[in-house]
Amino acid sequence: MNTPERPERPDLTGWRRRQQLRRSNAAQPIASAKSYRRKPKHLREREVRDAWR
Repeated sequence: MNTPERPERPDLTGWRRRQQLRRSNAAQPIASAKSYRRKPKHLREREVRDAWR
């Protein structure tokens, strides 16, 4: 791939470094402050759901 006569372009070197980081276990997603909550979309559905409680 890399030959002494023709070094790799700097932008490709940076891209390759980022790709390796993405593939490695070091790249972990950051937990979001928002949490997912399941809730009814419509008022009527909410009333039906809450009537059973």
